[in-house]
Amino acid sequence: MSAIGAHKVGVRLAPFITFKDMNCPDIVPTILEAATRLQQRDIVYLHLSEADWDDAPEIPEAFRIELRKRFDNCIIVAGGYNPQSAEHVLAKHYADIVAFGRPFVSNPDLVFRFQHDKPLAELDGTTLFGGDEKGYTDYPKM
Repeated sequence: MSAIGAHKVGVRLAPFITFKDMNCPDIVPTILEAATRLQQRDIVYLHLSEADWDDAPEIPEAFRIELRKRFDNCIIVAGGYNPQSAEHVLAKHYADIVAFGRPFVSNPDLVFRFQHDKPLAELDGTTLFGGDEKGYTDYPKM
């Protein structure tokens, strides 16, 4: 980090992801220890990639509280958030930024839709990483 500076370094971690047998029984203490060490190095942010499928495990509030105790720089969360759940983690100071990845792909006007409580267009997951523009630039605005 000395070559570029901690103020330019962020780390993405994936707590509670069970996809493809990644269900590590020690993930909570591992991520909390990583957060402690990354705070000591004063990196600029932690980005938590959270499970976002229908039966995804819910991240316990105790984990969020402990993570914030250990890491007080910027925390970014992403994974299945809606305006209400985003407001909740922001209000509790569990996160500083909530990222919306897939909803932005299928809703180029996502902010407008959130602001006006409009329905979201469904993402066609079969077009992700498909090699052409289909599914990236052809979703209509409301």
